[in-house]
Amino acid sequence: MELDDIDWAILEDLQVDGRVAFRELGRRVGLSAPAVAARVRRLEDRGIITGYKAVLDLEHLGVDVLAFVRVSVGGGKQGIYEQVIETARSIPEVIDLYTVSGAETFLLKVAMRSVGDLEGVLRPMWQFGDTITGVVMSEPIADRPIVREMVERDDPAPKRRR
Repeated sequence: MELDDIDWAILEDLQVDGRVAFRELGRRVGLSAPAVAARVRRLEDRGIITGYKAVLDLEHLGVDVLAFVRVSVGGGKQGIYEQVIETARSIPEVIDLYTVSGAETFLLKVAMRSVGDLEGVLRPMWQFGDTITGVVMSEPIADRPIVREMVERDDPAPKRRR
């Protein structure tokens, strides 16, 4: 996808503040409000911008524990992945679910009011296999914006010399 400097400036600003007015966004990127609105609509139509949302501060809501739960699911049983997904969907504390490569099959991001709530989150998952849980101690980097350098890097992985 070809994006120019202005598209990237718009995307980076919107990731930080999705409620910025087109007039202000235009001032930041050097365009008129109608020109910025047209670009944003084009980015939405192309599927690059997929939505806008409010980001909530869990701590202010009394949700003090964030954890990652790795689930190792044994193969063989038909429909097991769908069962894991449906079970995870039924647990309100599960805020993200990923299928992953490696020793584990799924990675759940869970948010709870207290560590005491952890068993209620884990218990339904135990039927599918072993779990390993890591409680988040701090979040030095969170919700980092996607930047041009990440997408357009010429050589994404440095070559190792032997």
